[in-house]
Amino acid sequence: MDGKKRESVSKLEVGDIGATLKLKNTETNDTLHVQGKSITIKPIQYPEPRTRKSISAVKKNEEEKLSDALKKIHNQDPTVVIEFSKELKQLILGCQGELHLATIKWILDNIYGIEAKFEAPKIAYRETIQRASNANYRHKKQSGGAGQFAQVHLKIEPWHEGMPEPEGFNIRGKEEVDLPWGGKLVFYNCIVGGVIDIRYLPSIKKGILEVMESGPLTGSYIRDVRVMVYDGKMHSVDSNDIAFKIAGAHAFKEAFLNAKPKLLEPIQELTVKVPEEMVGNVMTDLQSRRSIIQGIDSIDHYQILKCAVPQAELYGYSTNLRSLTQGKATFNSAFSSFKAVPNNIQANLVKN
Repeated sequence: MDGKKRESVSKLEVGDIGATLKLKNTETNDTLHVQGKSITIKPIQYPEPRTRKSISAVKKNEEEKLSDALKKIHNQDPTVVIEFSKELKQLILGCQGELHLATIKWILDNIYGIEAKFEAPKIAYRETIQRASNANYRHKKQSGGAGQFAQVHLKIEPWHEGMPEPEGFNIRGKEEVDLPWGGKLVFYNCIVGGVIDIRYLPSIKKGILEVMESGPLTGSYIRDVRVMVYDGKMHSVDSNDIAFKIAGAHAFKEAFLNAKPKLLEPIQELTVKVPEEMVGNVMTDLQSRRSIIQGIDSIDHYQILKCAVPQAELYGYSTNLRSLTQGKATFNSAFSSFKAVPNNIQANLVKN
């Protein structure tokens, strides 16, 4: 290609850039080669996204059109990452920075004619408890014909790996549930004397799991709890699975709220490469983001800062770092673990 002029060639040498048309099934990172030979050039390893935004169409009837456009943009530029978060109920767009984001917005506006809205993504918090708590709930509903009746007594405790079995209970059965979002529910059958039929235990557990999918503090997932169902009542006619599911859910929710509930936040492992003369400003900024500096290394005239930072504090960090260092610093981050949210921040999150 030479401006508007196209010059046909029979071969390309190393370093040449060629152009061709109508490769419908060819995408970035594919290798083109002579028919009959199998040649694959090592694919490009793309960097992880540095900026994340929630994206949605301004006009609701263009959501599907937006999704198709984003898939095409990703096929052309694999550094644009698109994922739908079932937990956050948001479509998340990841890219390399503010300029990259502005380019994507321009393409959506001018190429696809879609007006998109970009917002800060929600944070995937977790909820857990800090102490034991007991609760019971009686579900009774009477209407024409058969009614609904169930009563459930249970105790909940914080769970951690390797802890001893609960004391003071006649344990008849135990089930460990590995939760899809991390952590565990450990469910004990401690019923004595048949006050609740064993066939209703799965319904009680199902009610508990439904509450754990949307915790009472912020609607986040609950993790690392063990539950001992030790007493209750049933009715020979009116008791059924639905009644015990409802009773189990209400009893668990009440016990959870009385067990000193705690929010956990995702912590990112952040590595920042910054020129020596700019380290002070970068460290001051990191400290304002509740970060914990874990180590500092030196390479040539650069300092490598390694720290743990709450994910909630990293929104807009790419732009801020570029401004502080005149674009001379780089960073990357990866999920590390969940840690307890400070009490004052938890109070604001629960209030909102």
